[in-house]
Amino acid sequence: MTRRTDRLNGLLRQEISNLLSHELNDPRLSGVVSITQVNTSSDLRHATVYVSVMGKPEEKEMALKGISSAMG
Repeated sequence: MTRRTDRLNGLLRQEISNLLSHELNDPRLSGVVSITQVNTSSDLRHATVYVSVMGKPEEKEMALKGISSAMG
């Protein structure tokens, strides 16, 4: 990875974390949800976002459903 993509991955991780915590008003995201890592493709067209959810298995499943419904 180049320095540029590393920097972009960090910025995307921060921005997605900010969106999840401040802009989404989904009750399914009531637990602790954190973005652990972002990997972008070399052409910057696609990104893989890794998520960690703390809580019971039911809460984890609901949080992932909430995040999936917010994806664009």
